[in-house]
Amino acid sequence: MREKILTHLRSHHYHPMKLRRLARFFDVAEEDYGEFRTLVKTMLRDGEIDVGPRGKLVAPREERPEAEAPKPPPARPRKAGVAGRFSLSQRGFGFVTPAANDGPTGGDDLYIGPEDTLGAVTNDQVVAEVRGKSPRGWFGRILEITERGQTRFVGTYHETPTGGIVRPDGGILLQDFAVPDATSAGARPKDKVVFEVLKYALRGEPGEAVITKVLGPRGAPGVDTLSVIHQFDLPHEFAEDVLDVARRAADRLDDAALGDRRDLTGDIILTIDPVDARDFDDAVSLKEDPDGTFTLGVHIADVAHFVRPGEPLDEEARLRGTSVYLPTAVVPMLPEVLSNGVCSLQEGRTRLTKSAFIHFDRDGEPRDVELANTFIRSRKRLTYEQASAALEGKTDGLESWVVDLLKAMERLARVLLERRRRLGYLELDLPEVNLEFNDDGCVVAAHPEDTSFSHRIIEMFMVEANEAVARELDKFQQTYLRRIHPEPDDEAAEDLMHYAKSVGYPLHNPRDRRDLQQLLNAVRGKPEAYGIHLAVLRSLKRAEYSIKKENHFALGSEAYCHFTSPIRRYPDLTIHRLFDALVRGQLEKPTGGPAASPAGSTDREVWRPRGGRHKAKAGPPTDDGATAELAAHCSRTERRAEAAERELTKIKLLEFLEHRIGDTFTGIITGVQQFGVFVENPKLLIDGLVHISNLKDDTYQFDRRRWILVGRRTGRVLRVGSSLEVRIAAINIPRRQLDLEPVEPAVPAKPAHETKKAIRQEKKADRKEKWTKRGPPKAGKKHNRRKRR
Repeated sequence: MREKILTHLRSHHYHPMKLRRLARFFDVAEEDYGEFRTLVKTMLRDGEIDVGPRGKLVAPREERPEAEAPKPPPARPRKAGVAGRFSLSQRGFGFVTPAANDGPTGGDDLYIGPEDTLGAVTNDQVVAEVRGKSPRGWFGRILEITERGQTRFVGTYHETPTGGIVRPDGGILLQDFAVPDATSAGARPKDKVVFEVLKYALRGEPGEAVITKVLGPRGAPGVDTLSVIHQFDLPHEFAEDVLDVARRAADRLDDAALGDRRDLTGDIILTIDPVDARDFDDAVSLKEDPDGTFTLGVHIADVAHFVRPGEPLDEEARLRGTSVYLPTAVVPMLPEVLSNGVCSLQEGRTRLTKSAFIHFDRDGEPRDVELANTFIRSRKRLTYEQASAALEGKTDGLESWVVDLLKAMERLARVLLERRRRLGYLELDLPEVNLEFNDDGCVVAAHPEDTSFSHRIIEMFMVEANEAVARELDKFQQTYLRRIHPEPDDEAAEDLMHYAKSVGYPLHNPRDRRDLQQLLNAVRGKPEAYGIHLAVLRSLKRAEYSIKKENHFALGSEAYCHFTSPIRRYPDLTIHRLFDALVRGQLEKPTGGPAASPAGSTDREVWRPRGGRHKAKAGPPTDDGATAELAAHCSRTERRAEAAERELTKIKLLEFLEHRIGDTFTGIITGVQQFGVFVENPKLLIDGLVHISNLKDDTYQFDRRRWILVGRRTGRVLRVGSSLEVRIAAINIPRRQLDLEPVEPAVPAKPAHETKKAIRQEKKADRKEKWTKRGPPKAGKKHNRRKRR
């Protein structure tokens, strides 16, 4: 039998097959299968045969016949290529996001089928060929992988009869990797490990990797946090030279630093933060005049005084871009001697700040702004819960001046909110959840996040401060890191319009903030509210950093930047340096006026640095290209931080649900695809997939235009925002998958003929609406033939 197996696997006619199929090929009886399997395992161990992709048996590489390699296809003209970043789905296909908007696809993503990925994984830079366009969009194949996005990953080590393997976490890599050196690295079965890819699986060849670090046993306390930190390559340790610079920088908080600053230690200033906040980078003060006007003071930790450009500390902060707030740990942007020490606006401590004083009229319109370098001493540290209780009359021993200040802050915040609403401010009511952990970092409870108005007070004040600083910088026509939020694109706007109409809420212009406000207000408090709010959120583009002078769509702001969180965001630190140059008088407004040189201009003659002892210390950037690169880098680090937080949160929740297989809950449909629906648990805010094969009450068809699944027999419609009772069927933590199955509905579905009639009427109304915009279709030969008939 050994010789028969070897001869068969070396044959030109052999197609790789798994063990059970090979046994059927040789007509192995069932009672002899155990002995046959033992023989094959012995041959694998001795290297006489090998395992190929998907566990199929093949001859060793050196013994494979030359005829096994397929002949190359005839050369054909290459179509237009697209360079961009690749994203791989867990189902094997992926998309290339073009690096430029002027390519063959016009900036649209390019679909890549599972057989055309060339072994590329998420975040790889690739060059792809555009092969055509279907009704669903452009499609093509990858021609070249120009740069790997990452080569180090996290996975779980396993031992198999053929040797050690690592099974990657997170769905970025979909294949296992052989790791022959696992014992030398000290890895044990089911250990979480960091591994570096030596060779990716390509054209039937298995991948290879080397273990670089063992994180610990899977499930041990803290190991999942370490896994996510390494998975997203988060810099989590500070080099000794960076720590030395931070310690020396902390010594700059002395009497000399207070010399040329405005003394606000006698003012009533307080902080309001979450109960578990570790650093305090913003404080507020407020004066209410008898005529109903207000002067708001927003005081932000002066991190720029301690972090100087070009120092190792600044380079490290720039590299990190942002602090990462994981569910059970924080990866800070700055060492704790600064972030939790001399920069933090702690109660009763003298701290250096940058202050924006904004004067509002009775309608909440900003009339004047004054910027200053200051030092403060916070009188009181409040939590959001304390502030909310005080506003409800539960003072709990708080001083009367604190309560009076909170009430004045509430009055101003409500006036500002009304003004924002008139400008088109979008308020999305989407639930958030707070998780409670035990000492081992495991989820033990979940409860809705506090949505009291005290949160809105601080939010409104910080938005006003960010906008005020951006307006002042625009007066000097400076290139700086703006926070922009583009309006929805054509496809997203059309999808939102059709979805809103399908649930009974016509939307005239999805790009008009007032129309969106009317839609959001119309569904508030109704069952379909969640679906509408979620659909609006998904229609919006991501906010990002840019040097382009663009609006912030969701806020209705024409100029916006991030100024209020320099302890945790590098863009805020860059704004503080410009703030410092402006306050010290190193910048002058251009003599030609705004019309002479628009904001964002590269004409550097509009800058007039003044003399003085601070002349060489700070000033505006001199390279717009470098600032644009910094904006892109900060946007990437922000997205990485958000993805890492979501990843670890999902891991924690899946671990929590792992012991609840079979439990049922009524969830909300958050996504509809051709292969099924995604259903979210309303308490834990984690979603899972109900595959279409598990919808056994009917045969469902996917209507892409309306993003719904429709039952052919019952007419049952599944759409975003609908409720669905489901059961937890399976959990795969390494793949981050939650599989659900439906519980049979207690209420009979709508009759099929009624639903189909409604859909036909809706399609007819859509066609009529298009005719009103573009006119009816012109009568051609087809229409004339119909007339003759």
